[in-house]
Parts: sequence; C-alpha cells; structure tokens
Amino acid sequence: MRLHPLPKVVLAITSSLLISGFANAFTPVFPDTQFASNDRYNRSTFDESDFLWVPNTRKPNYETAERNRAITGDLKNSLFQMAKYLRTQNPNRVVARRGANLSNHMLSSTLNALLRWDGQLSPQGLQNQFDLLPLGNSTQQNTKFTGYYTPTVKASARPVGDYIYPIYRSPMAGSLRLLSRKMISEGALNNKGLEVAWTNDPIGLFYMQVQGSGVLEYRTGLRMTLSFDGSNEKPFRSLAKYMQKMGYLQGDLGREAIQNWFSANPGYLQEAMNSNPRYVFFKPSKKDLITASGLPIVSGVSVAVDTDYIPFGSVLLAQVPIINTKGQRLGFEWKLLVPNDRGIAIKGPARMDIYTGRGEAARVNANRLTGFGKAFLLRNRQSTQLSQNQELSHYQLSSM
Repeated sequence: MRLHPLPKVVLAITSSLLISGFANAFTPVFPDTQFASNDRYNRSTFDESDFLWVPNTRKPNYETAERNRAITGDLKNSLFQMAKYLRTQNPNRVVARRGANLSNHMLSSTLNALLRWDGQLSPQGLQNQFDLLPLGNSTQQNTKFTGYYTPTVKASARPVGDYIYPIYRSPMAGSLRLLSRKMISEGALNNKGLEVAWTNDPIGLFYMQVQGSGVLEYRTGLRMTLSFDGSNEKPFRSLAKYMQKMGYLQGDLGREAIQNWFSANPGYLQEAMNSNPRYVFFKPSKKDLITASGLPIVSGVSVAVDTDYIPFGSVLLAQVPIINTKGQRLGFEWKLLVPNDRGIAIKGPARMDIYTGRGEAARVNANRLTGFGKAFLLRNRQSTQLSQNQELSHYQLSSM
C-alpha cells in the first residue's frame, strides 16, 4: 500500500516515540551515578532536594522513608566531607596504631556504610551492621567529655577609649615569640607592627587564647575570623585553679564568676592572667574556621581527639552527658561524632572535646558538656553476624 508523504512523517514520529517510551520504562530517570559524582561538600546542610527528585505531578511512594533516615543534615554533610578527605589518603595506610589501628580503606568502608544507614543511632541498632570498638572499658562510663567553642570578642582597628588590649600576630623573631605573657602584657611587643586589633575585653581575649581561635566583632559591624598563629611555647596554667589557690574564688569557678570577681577587683586582673605563662598569637583569616584535618568545623558534630588513638576519618558513637546550669547530670544522649580536630590537652584513647559553636550560647553549652560516659568507634562489618571478639553482651546493651 502506498502512503502519502504526510502520513509517512506521522508514522515515523509515532514509532520513534513508542520505542523511546518502552526503553525509558526500564531506565532510571536519575541514575545513582549522578548523585555519587555530585560533590556539594561546601553546603552547610543537606536536605531531601540534594538526593531526591520530586516530580511536580505526584510525590514518590518512598518519601516517608527518606524523610526518616537516621543520617541527615550537618552530620551527613560532615560524613561526606570526611569521605572526600579519605579519598586523598593512602587506602592501605594503617592509622592510630596505639589505639584503633585501622586502615584508611576500612575507615572509608565504614563511612560509606553509615551514609546508607537508615536504622537507629543507638548501640542496639548500630551493632547489626557495625562492630562497636570500646574506647577504654565498655562496661564503665570512663570516657571524659568536654566542650570547646569559638569565642567572640569586641574589637577596634585602633586603640580608642577602653579598647586598649592588643591582639598580636606571631613575631618573626624567635626571641620575641618566646617572651612570657608577663613581658608581653608589660609592652614588650608594642610598636612593632604586630597588632591585629585592640579589644576592650581582656578576659574574652584570654579565653580566646585558651580556645585557639575566635571571631572579632568590630564596632562598625564587620566580623573577622582569627586563626591560631603559634604560641610562645610556654606551659598552660589554669586561671580558675590559680584563683582558687589564692583564695580569690571558691565553689563556682566558671567564667561568669571569674568575670564578676575581676569587675569588682580590677587591680588583680593582670597578676592573675600572668599566672598562665602561655601566650597565643592570632592571624586574620579570610576563610571560615577549619579543623586540624583541614575540614570545616561543625557544631555538635566535630570532635577533637588524640589521633595516636582515634584517627581522622573514623566515626564515634558517644554517650554524651546532659548537664544543667547547676552542674547536675540530667541524663545522656547517644550521638554520632566525627573526629576531625585535635586539642593540646586532649590526650589518650578515652578523651574527647566536642565543638559547640560560636559565641556566648556556645560557651554555655560547652560548659554543660563536661562529664563522663561511654564511647565506641564504629567499624563496618562485612557480614551481618557479630564479630566474635567484638560482640556486646546482653548485659552491656541493657545497661545502655
């Protein structure tokens, strides 16, 4: 049968569409490789739109399951960034030989398994897929938790009014860099072009040096991040313990109590601060704060550890204490933490410092974190059976 030109065109187009429709019926609209190769690690959080395509016409039947995934938000973002970090490391290298003694390949395997995890974030749930390697004795609450934060202090670009306390960058000359705090407070670094800014808050500056970084808030509203620029290599001494020893304060040794005491007794300020000979220098940073691993620091997720025992790239399950304003323990919560930072005072296999954020609220939260609990390092298990040497007994789980 002979067809006219127009029907020929219609038939060709119709046949092409039918063939394409059948092919697409068996092909995913958004293949998994699209998301696996889409590195969006610089976002502060992830949400469903990062991983799901939601049509305009109807909602997919898996929406509820995805919304309830255990690993979400900042935690998921941090795990992605740590996975990216591990891809730059030798996979066969064994790290934290004094403690975890795991290869980077095993750490990557654990991270990938966690990113697919949709179960409970508790020892009972996680043990179905992961070995829970205890930090210390798993039957006792012997892991010590503390919190650290990023202080914020008021600043001025020049000394004016009560902005008379200089913030110094590190001197180039070793002889100047190694001066004691007392010599620096008496003006040994004045007029050498080392001043980054001036502040009216000497106690805030002191605690910023304890934390090792901070944020300046200028009177104009401008903010500047300060990062660690070395120290005078002198030992650290606790200001609170000195004040207690001298009889200045008893009982409450928190920052509010210390600040209130100095407000009433300003003549003792410099003497007390000089009891800590360690002096920390700062440099301005155009970037946001980063950790010792080179990754961004994330409130409630980042934790400083001793990397001789706990490696960067690992994930910890910690029984974090909940402490009220009076220092009373109200209970605890299980949290997944990402070790990506170090601390000069964080030593040993059962010691960790949890980052709580910036400013005054973060400082209060950091103070409330102090306490003891249990903690485990997660290791992916290739089979679903519990490893014989890592199985947690029914007694241990029931006590959690």
